Amino acid sequence: MLAIIHGKIITPLEEIENGVILIEDQKIQEIGHADLVIVPEGAEVFDARGKIVCPGFIDIHLHGAKGHDFAEATPEAIREIVDFHCAHGTTSFLPTLISLPDEKIFTALEQLPKAWLETGYSSSFLGIHLEGPFLNPSYRGVHNAQYLRIPSVKKVESFLTHSARMVRMITLAPELPYSLEVIQRLSQREVIASIGHSGATYSQVERAAQEGLVHVTHTFNAMAGLHHREPGVVGAALDIEDISTDIIADERHVHPAALRLLWRQKGENKVILITDASPVAGLPSGTYPLWDREVRLDGNKVITTDSGQLAGSAITMDSAIRNFKAATGCTLSQAIRLATYNPAVLLGIESRKGLLARGNDADLVIMSGAGTVSGAGAVDENLQIEAVIVNGVIVSGKILKRRQL
Repeated sequence: MLAIIHGKIITPLEEIENGVILIEDQKIQEIGHADLVIVPEGAEVFDARGKIVCPGFIDIHLHGAKGHDFAEATPEAIREIVDFHCAHGTTSFLPTLISLPDEKIFTALEQLPKAWLETGYSSSFLGIHLEGPFLNPSYRGVHNAQYLRIPSVKKVESFLTHSARMVRMITLAPELPYSLEVIQRLSQREVIASIGHSGATYSQVERAAQEGLVHVTHTFNAMAGLHHREPGVVGAALDIEDISTDIIADERHVHPAALRLLWRQKGENKVILITDASPVAGLPSGTYPLWDREVRLDGNKVITTDSGQLAGSAITMDSAIRNFKAATGCTLSQAIRLATYNPAVLLGIESRKGLLARGNDADLVIMSGAGTVSGAGAVDENLQIEAVIVNGVIVSGKILKRRQL
């Protein structure tokens, strides 16, 4: 048994000061205040020394890292991508495929689940997110127009067949022909239908929501903006209560005021942080080939060299949490919730992941910052990753080890 003691536990539905977590057989066996949880004799004990202990982050939209794209669908590429993002706290992934030629999509859908299993990282794989190909060409962003398709139920069934039903989310434009039939089928198949890269009107989004659309992909980006006579996709995202939203908080894609607007309107239940990390994330600044284009990476900014378009991001989830908290003034627990519990709820896996609770997977992140007082007397929450635990095993960083009790 592994025992983590003296942690500031953020579950994130509650906070437990001087908390204890007992882990065995890859699961959380017990969690609570030190006065209420007895550490068994012989347990391996790690002292968190007042640091933040929270669930591992869940990213439902990321394409790659370290020069690798999930579309490569090889164990080597998956290891490079997962190891990079895991070091920044992400322990569960919904690998995302950009619009590609049909044969490449089918190959990736067939090979990605198998390759992930070969890595030994299978617990981190939550399914596949298809960002396209049913997108509006006028809002395609860096998606290649020649790979976009009119929505088709037959094509959706092919995606599901080739992936062994591992497609969990599809981003599409509901104003396109036959999109409502596709959304209905996705709902029947328990696949998340999300709006993105879309010029839909408010009424079109509203109708799509009636048919099963439940989410918005990278809110504000690559979609019809808010207008007082035609609220568009953004207006619908902000107004329709049952629709959840995700956002790229990289200080590039969305102005802090827009982050605050989304937070105030949607609240802590309906906002999810994503990275939309491109394959160049984690590489040195420079120029790289990417998705049939050339891009320039400058820090966490990724833009095409020919048009200056944003091409995904190079952010990591720990940075997204810091940025969102700084921009909105939300609490630390709320910011962590957007990267843990909320994506788990969207995927319907909150009984396993995204929440520190008895019986859930032992995926945890330990961060510095708690209890450090700045000169102004406020808590300095720099939120630097100290350790990452997956299935009860420390896979990144370290925390101080004590002898067995």
